[in-house]
Amino acid sequence: MSPLLFFKKTLSFDYRSLAFYRFLLGIIVMADVAYRWPDLTNFYTDVGLVPRSIFTSEMTMPWSFSLHLANGSLPFIVVIFAIHFLCGLMIALGYKTRWAVFGAYILTVSVHNRNWLINNGGDDVLRAILFLSVFLPLNKCFSVDSAMENGKQDSRESTFSTWGLAFYLQAFVIYFVGYILKDSPIWRSEFTAVTYALGLDIFQTPLGLWTRGYPFLQKLITIGTIYMEWLGPLVLVFGAVVGRKYWWIVRTVLVFAFWGFHFGIFLTMTIGLFPFIAMVLWSIFLPGEFWDKLLGIFRRKNFGKFSIYYDGDCRFCQKGVRIIKAIFLLPEVSVARAQDYPELYSHMLKHNSWVVVNEEGKRFYHFDAFTELLRHSPLLSWTAGAAAHLQVSKLGNRLYHWVSNNRSTMGKATQFIEYTNRKKEVTFLMWGREIAGAMVFLTIFTWNLTTIKGLRFKAPFFQTIGRWVHLYQEWNMFSPFPKRDNIWVEIPGFLSNGKHIDLLTGIKDIYSIKDEAFYQSVPNEHWRKFYLNLSDRTDYARYYGGFLCRKWNDRNIKLVPGTSLRKLEIVIYSQPNLAGGGKGGISRKLSWKHWCYKTDMEMDRKSKDE
Repeated sequence: MSPLLFFKKTLSFDYRSLAFYRFLLGIIVMADVAYRWPDLTNFYTDVGLVPRSIFTSEMTMPWSFSLHLANGSLPFIVVIFAIHFLCGLMIALGYKTRWAVFGAYILTVSVHNRNWLINNGGDDVLRAILFLSVFLPLNKCFSVDSAMENGKQDSRESTFSTWGLAFYLQAFVIYFVGYILKDSPIWRSEFTAVTYALGLDIFQTPLGLWTRGYPFLQKLITIGTIYMEWLGPLVLVFGAVVGRKYWWIVRTVLVFAFWGFHFGIFLTMTIGLFPFIAMVLWSIFLPGEFWDKLLGIFRRKNFGKFSIYYDGDCRFCQKGVRIIKAIFLLPEVSVARAQDYPELYSHMLKHNSWVVVNEEGKRFYHFDAFTELLRHSPLLSWTAGAAAHLQVSKLGNRLYHWVSNNRSTMGKATQFIEYTNRKKEVTFLMWGREIAGAMVFLTIFTWNLTTIKGLRFKAPFFQTIGRWVHLYQEWNMFSPFPKRDNIWVEIPGFLSNGKHIDLLTGIKDIYSIKDEAFYQSVPNEHWRKFYLNLSDRTDYARYYGGFLCRKWNDRNIKLVPGTSLRKLEIVIYSQPNLAGGGKGGISRKLSWKHWCYKTDMEMDRKSKDE
């Protein structure tokens, strides 16, 4: 193999890695919907934080389209999020994969554009990889699409394209540009960045709190982080220089190292789905040799040595068996019509069941056949013991008999899953796709150059493309250094009964310091991101004041029944973290004063004038 071909191989994607990545991508899309679900009213309706009237008059941009702006009611938002979740499920199963990924990308862009106030770095990563994934062959194996494709399956094991190179570049810049932007001495020479990051109480986890007691460990983590962001992307792209024999080992170790790195972040800091999105990103880089070794282990354990026989007159049965084999079993598992084997066919009719024959020649029927199938599945073998449990087996057999007795109904219900034929590649479309991929590669490259302030680089043309396809990004998390101040928010509310109450914690003593109560009241990363930006943005505070008035008075979500909220103040407290791990003095800033009713505002101002 020539050096050029070898380098091309190292920058290709194995179909099995694409399938693994596709499954995890579908899971993360569904998880993103589930993570946002509790706040559908708060963030995406007209009684939430940013009503459509405010968004369209103050926040909209020409490229910021959002389907979520079509209607501000909760039922509409529920429906559109349900469609979003369905796209994630289709991606995970590999059904109509390209359309499902495109749908998830459009809806993800839409939800990000509906409310910018809560977006974070994880959203940028997810949006970027969804866009690039539209143009990658994610469904070549382990998918419903591949199961329903007629003819011989593609014998190629990997794919190389400009879109794949753009994906490599995207992963590279996330970390390497992040490394460049971390140019402060606390990252490069003092190695105290993690000390400051873990000192931010708003991100605290039990393990993060424990780590605060070990300064030397924090220093090691800081060094490890900066080296991971520097060397990791370089090894990803240029790791093949270690030689043809060992490059895949280096790549596999690198992927597992970044999985561990991001899982460590998850354990020590609460930053939402970002660590898991990053782990999904890295899963695509597993080399083909990794899968060869892994599947070789299952083959040596005879996972592929069994056969499945189905009723050839039942299209639903044929589809089901093909899908099960494509997603859960090794390719060498034999699948055949029972009618082609008279003896087996007679047994199938006698038991009114499909037939599974294992490596020892033993036959299984009904749900027992499914349990035996699980035992031979590399993906689901760990569930075989639970499936064989007596109570589970009884329930499974009841379900099997119901499906067997209603095969015509099941056939009608699954008729949308159609057989397809492989389409011949059209040359000019292929070249058009590759040219578009090259343009996206340049867009990602030039956009990230513009984010490195020292370069003073401008690329208006590519920046415009980046905005329209929503590849805008800036990898400045904890750059050039983590925030050094703990902040917390207090919102004294003035009620119609003359009483005062803190609207976040419910504490009636509005003059006490409620930092711990505030941190415990922050429900998720979206609110955390909002509060961190609240101290610097009076427009955020104004939106938030209107939201709290609507929440109490219009939506009737009251901490004190029978009252109305008349006025509130948004107060930001800050307390610096010191180098030795201690804390400095507390400062207080009145960020915003908000009246829920115009008459109250006029009365207050009139009384002050007098």
